Amino acid sequence: MNLSKDLFCKGLSVSFSLVVIMTFLGPKAKAEYICSGAGPGERVVGQTEAGNGVASVPLCDRDPNYQEEPEEPEDQGSYSSRYYDPKFAALQFQAASALLNLQQQAQLLQDPKYLKYLSGSWNLFPTSRLEGVKSGGSCVASFFKASMDPEAKYAPVMINLLGPSGNEKFALLTFAAERIPRPKTIRTITVTLLQNNDPPATVKAFNYTMPNLPFGVIAFAVPTIDAALAGIEDVQHFEVKIDGKSVAKTMWHSGLKVKDEFRKCLNGKPYSVTEIDIVPERLKKP
Repeated sequence: MNLSKDLFCKGLSVSFSLVVIMTFLGPKAKAEYICSGAGPGERVVGQTEAGNGVASVPLCDRDPNYQEEPEEPEDQGSYSSRYYDPKFAALQFQAASALLNLQQQAQLLQDPKYLKYLSGSWNLFPTSRLEGVKSGGSCVASFFKASMDPEAKYAPVMINLLGPSGNEKFALLTFAAERIPRPKTIRTITVTLLQNNDPPATVKAFNYTMPNLPFGVIAFAVPTIDAALAGIEDVQHFEVKIDGKSVAKTMWHSGLKVKDEFRKCLNGKPYSVTEIDIVPERLKKP
């Protein structure tokens, strides 16, 4: 996502192509977090207020009446559901913690799971089966990798790209990491985003906590999913800073392949692959 192009606000040229959420929560919104629409185990409970050229964005909470439908296990890490759900993120972080507890063991460097964690991997989720979600909606690409900040000591960083779920056009770009603040309620904060060789972009963004999960989230809204995909580069470095302190530093690979696969989902077609990593096949064999 290139932040250095084409956003105009109140007639003033501003050098960001990413429309950052800068709205206040409506008085009746009791949501825990920003979403692109209700996914499995979630419900939409409100929206941010639109204004000054900023679109309204859904707010979600966990659905207390949700009962997960049994599914055949698929190759989605340690979680069997093929549709994105916040529990997937939680299990990714838990698995990373278990690996880091074993980090001093030399044989860990021969473990393909640990190599995949160090180099990073993608998981692609198709349209949810939930009622009211049209084909081509609620597509999610999730990238998970060990932090590139030495001070973070290889703690995990997750980037999610979420496509629109209904008639909305916007997409969401979120960063999740243990060093991102975890406020009790959603708040708007100033963050600085650096990517590749572009100038730093200091903007307003939403900061919130996923319920009962050990990481905070920074969320941005891109005007359209097409704009989001157009800005994807094959290898892309990201760093998010708050008050000059790095809270998430990572990079992704295989961006162009993910972009092609994501477009398939948006067109209601199945993915060719649902996981993408760069660990050599010869190292994955027992």
